[in-house]
Amino acid sequence: MNYIDKARELGESLSLTPEIQGLKAAEAAIMADPPSQEAFSQYQDKERVLVTTQMISKIVPEKDSIALLDLKIRLMNKHPLIKAYFVQQQKYEKLMAMVNLTLTTSMYGLPSANDLPIPEELKGMAQQILDKISGGNAMEKMQISPEMLQGIKLPPGFTQQ
Repeated sequence: MNYIDKARELGESLSLTPEIQGLKAAEAAIMADPPSQEAFSQYQDKERVLVTTQMISKIVPEKDSIALLDLKIRLMNKHPLIKAYFVQQQKYEKLMAMVNLTLTTSMYGLPSANDLPIPEELKGMAQQILDKISGGNAMEKMQISPEMLQGIKLPPGFTQQ
């Protein structure tokens, strides 16, 4: 089986997860409620403009980012269906981050939490996530060079080990 078939299989499996089913249901609920649908459509239009600006110029004016965030908060406070959608979207994004991390570690090896430029208090949680990804199986250890860490802003007072 080639990688395209595997990707299709992964997509079909992911579409059955509670995170994606919940996101689809939340979106359907918004579309079934005209006031929520209109408000959500306005939000999506503004978000699309912001993303397009970012793709073209790579720089989004801070006031535009803040205005979009403000609109999102106002919509969540006014429309429970929109709030439910954004809650589901967070769950979906967490799932996809885990999928992407799993794919990356399968290709490049698994780092240990001690190799990551994160604060000490988060390393235990990070190691739990890495252990979950490996499924209890030994994986090749990722080689992290100093060049890979260039450009990463470390928290104040944090030093690499």
